[in-house]
Amino acid sequence: MRGDRLLAGSFRATVFGGYASGSRGVGALIATQHGGGIGGSSGWPAIIRGFSPNAKLFLISTFFGSINWSIFSLVFNLYLYGLGYKQDFIGLLNGVPAVAVLLLGIPVSILAVRTGFRKLILIGSALTPLAALGIGLASQPVWLFAFALLSGVASTFSWVIATPMLMENSTEKDRIYLFSINFALMMISGFGGSLLAGYLPEILGSLWGVSATSVLPLRVTYLTTVVFGILAWIPIFFMREIKPAAPKLSLRGLRLVDPKLFTKLILPQAVISLGAGAMVVFFQLFFNLRFQLAPGQIGILFALSSLVNGLIGLLAPAMAFRYGKVRAVVYTELASLPFLMILAFSGNFALVVISYFIRAALMNMGSPLYTTFAMEQVKEEQRATLNSLFAMVGSLGRGGLGPLISGYLQVGSGFSLAFSLTLVCYIVAAVMTLFFFRRSEPYPRGARKDTM
Repeated sequence: MRGDRLLAGSFRATVFGGYASGSRGVGALIATQHGGGIGGSSGWPAIIRGFSPNAKLFLISTFFGSINWSIFSLVFNLYLYGLGYKQDFIGLLNGVPAVAVLLLGIPVSILAVRTGFRKLILIGSALTPLAALGIGLASQPVWLFAFALLSGVASTFSWVIATPMLMENSTEKDRIYLFSINFALMMISGFGGSLLAGYLPEILGSLWGVSATSVLPLRVTYLTTVVFGILAWIPIFFMREIKPAAPKLSLRGLRLVDPKLFTKLILPQAVISLGAGAMVVFFQLFFNLRFQLAPGQIGILFALSSLVNGLIGLLAPAMAFRYGKVRAVVYTELASLPFLMILAFSGNFALVVISYFIRAALMNMGSPLYTTFAMEQVKEEQRATLNSLFAMVGSLGRGGLGPLISGYLQVGSGFSLAFSLTLVCYIVAAVMTLFFFRRSEPYPRGARKDTM
């Protein structure tokens, strides 16, 4: 959930070669460090075979849903810019779904405990392509806002319920693998989605004799998300319902056993989301306006970023075993800061592209670790509530205040000042995480104790 994770078209480095051998090596390392892997076997294929049927179906849904999201993340802002809207309006529209999440987050988490996860995710997965269809056919602000709000309703079901549902459908032994593989699959499938989103407007523009950044090619490309949204819905339909604990939970009876703990878990997430919203949401416009890249070129960058983020995501369990989840998250966030500064202030294209890949890979490596750590800190019946709060503050920052503030800063002062907000947020979030949780985990065996 750490901000960047929700944006499938983000950052990757050029590592086509060595995927199979690299993933096997990571799997072997994890198996060695974790008592021979799951069920005494080693390697990722054996680990995946040990997942529950529901978890496997969810991974299939993740595959198609991430293609959907990668197309959206590349094309959406370019499509709005092609319609004639500037960054301030684009930032505002990106924030509309946050309204639905803020209003519905807690009620949805309570409803999930009463009815089970499958029904609500099924509804959310059905609303997603419907909202995409409306946005893809609309051009007037009132309709864009209406369907953006509907997409926020759909997102509420997915964001609030997905993580606790994965917790319910995994064991303590295989959980970190499931979260890491789900994240890696999200990034790797985004590779194909980003290439499609980048090259389809250019192909269509060439056929129709118009620019690839004109409205019609971008609109048709955006509408392909409807197809992938439907494909992501199908595996959810075949899942078996598993109700979470505490079925009698209600708004009146909702109690946080440790409000202090919830606050500590949520605050760093809120700050990270604000920073991500100020930068990551606008990367396609950043490359288009600052370096005049065409959609196909942007698609290549996004695709490579998705691939490398997925491969790097497979290293997350090894990082956790070596340093602990909290320290791994803090180390990767702090290491990303120099590359973030280059993105904000450099005009050197090659340097910016390299920094774009490295910064995102570092930030996204810690995403499944923080999610797993946070879910493990609370009781089973509170996980949906915690995740709903994560979704609420995340949508407010990444989908609400972050794009809104950044959009207005970009119109007035360009990208450098807007991206500087991200730099400040990431520093604050890393310090918060370290201060709140540095003593929450024992030092992993073999790790050198530091001052953290």
